[in-house]
Amino acid sequence: MKKNRVLAVVAAVAIATSSFVAFAPSASAACSSKLKIAYQGPLTGPEAALGINELNGVKFALKKFLAANKSANVDPVVYEVDDQGDPAVAGPIAPKVAAEECVVALVGPAYSGASKVSLPVYLSAGLPIITPSATNPTLPTFGKSIFHRAVLTDDYQGPALARLVTQNVKNAKVFLVNDASDYAVGLQKTVDITLAGRVVGKDVTPTGTTDFTATIAKIKKSKATAVIYSGYFSQAAVFVKQLRDSGSKIVFASGDGTLDAQFVKLARKAAEGVLLSAPAIPMETASPKLAAEMVKMGMVPGVYTTESYDAANFFLEAIKAGNSDRASINKYVSTQSSKGLSKVLKFDADGEVSGADVNGFVIKNGKIVLLGAIKA
Repeated sequence: MKKNRVLAVVAAVAIATSSFVAFAPSASAACSSKLKIAYQGPLTGPEAALGINELNGVKFALKKFLAANKSANVDPVVYEVDDQGDPAVAGPIAPKVAAEECVVALVGPAYSGASKVSLPVYLSAGLPIITPSATNPTLPTFGKSIFHRAVLTDDYQGPALARLVTQNVKNAKVFLVNDASDYAVGLQKTVDITLAGRVVGKDVTPTGTTDFTATIAKIKKSKATAVIYSGYFSQAAVFVKQLRDSGSKIVFASGDGTLDAQFVKLARKAAEGVLLSAPAIPMETASPKLAAEMVKMGMVPGVYTTESYDAANFFLEAIKAGNSDRASINKYVSTQSSKGLSKVLKFDADGEVSGADVNGFVIKNGKIVLLGAIKA
């Protein structure tokens, strides 16, 4: 999952950010206090639900670790970095995070647009990251040696989403819609390639669109039997509600940007039957016991909570193994493996994880129901 308002914004922020990189601390900077684990993602704004899901995973991992390792030199409070999922916000924040010498590892950034402007700064500072949800395939080129990703990229999710639709809609004729974000454009591209001759139309509804009347008219005219929307849950909810209000019963499908309980809450009855894909597994499925424990602590698990929990635990395992600075922690997560709830985290030379699946989901009776791995 990733968010990039427009390419021009990214370019502008990248230029602005470059002036900060020279002032980022080196990887050898020492911490004179407790070591801190940071989380970066949208904690305010329209996409905050996703960020809170991930932050809760990091908080839960930290609580569990410190309960079992009471003498560990680790700060019990997660260092929170709210980038609102927006590269324009992430650019100025990243140098400040890098300058925090006791921040020795970062879970995130959650979105790829924010990742693209943050990673060069973190690379300069030697700050290791594990993103639980940024899926743009090009990110290793921005983060290089400090980059690690706990999920599969859109090169995998796009084809899987296409298969999810064709496996559930007989002789599917598909209309593609995206919100013009970097995430949506990239995901739709791989969906389009996979569907080939099944695509009967396309449209773009830029982020912030509130009236989908014109797009719905195009969908009806195309006689499509399914629509695949590439974008985020807040706008997807508006789209599917208007689609159902128009009388259309067409199958609606989307990717991990829409896979959130907030989508169901916002779309209400219109969400029923929606098909979704994500390279993620719910905490309730991965470990019902731990999910219940989280709820008792007042932290409701959601999309990418499991992956964030696993990422934080990998960093904490590195610290438990005796690593106390950015360079040694980065080396540990780059060369060792960690048995997480979602999968075994073992990164290749580009920081990519292997041996994982893209899962399918359906909204049924107001709940997100796991269908299982989307097989070829």
